[in-house]
Amino acid sequence: MPTLAAAHSRDSQRAAGVMMLFACAALWSLNGLVVKLAKADPLAFAGLRSAIAAGFVLLFVGFFTGSRPRFWPMLASVVLHTLMVGFFIAAITLGKAASGVILQYTGPAWVALIAWGLQKQSIGRRTILAVGLTMMGVIVMLVVPMMHEAAFDPIGPFCGLLAGLAFGGLVVMLEKVDRDSGGANPILIIFINNAGTALILVPLALAYDRLHVSAYQWQLLIFCGIVQHALAYLLFQLGLRRVPPVSASLLILLEPLLSPTWVAIFVAEYPSKWDLIGGAAIFSALILEATGRKRAESVNIAVD
Repeated sequence: MPTLAAAHSRDSQRAAGVMMLFACAALWSLNGLVVKLAKADPLAFAGLRSAIAAGFVLLFVGFFTGSRPRFWPMLASVVLHTLMVGFFIAAITLGKAASGVILQYTGPAWVALIAWGLQKQSIGRRTILAVGLTMMGVIVMLVVPMMHEAAFDPIGPFCGLLAGLAFGGLVVMLEKVDRDSGGANPILIIFINNAGTALILVPLALAYDRLHVSAYQWQLLIFCGIVQHALAYLLFQLGLRRVPPVSASLLILLEPLLSPTWVAIFVAEYPSKWDLIGGAAIFSALILEATGRKRAESVNIAVD
């Protein structure tokens, strides 16, 4: 039987992990607010933020164990990461933060559909219900307002949906990267994804003359790249070493709740009734899927 000291140490480790994951979710949730405050070009913001995050994360690669990922799966991961980040920043810039954040969290439903349609994996009733709730939420947030509100602009929410689709593809690819390499270094993967995104988007922003950043925007970019993005991922990886995956997947669901809240408080941008109804369906699907995971399974988290 475990000694009292061992049990106390385990409880302390778990408590520390919970605090790390809470802090991670809180930092991730600031993304929408920072993007709204920056009012920068989405292409420039996404590329420069990834460049800053990659530089910071590189300092910590040697502190985490794991093998080097294989080239072709990692290249596909970089492309999907770039699409996810680009569409996510565009969704928040061109539409409401609430719809962008919520629709990106359709990713787990796309993962299930990819596993069923392309990988021929069976999915349980719980996952089928979660997918159905997610699709219902998408219809409420995109289709219903287009039918009932002439002033509704679908570009932002549609970018959020594309970000969710790219997120789903990225999760599937990251699992392949880890499997093919026999356990890849997680921080090295974060570095490569962000460095690759920067190498793709920054030259594009330069080519289209969209890389105009003020001193104020640089301050927000540096904060977003280092604190909100890179530091949050370090906390996430450290937290996962101390907290079971099911608990971790529930704790980080604070992000889609907090992100629209910060924007409402500091920018006075409020979710529409369609965002609230559709978001409730998607959030319910996330909880349903998270609580149905086996404890041995990994946690799939958005890289926004």
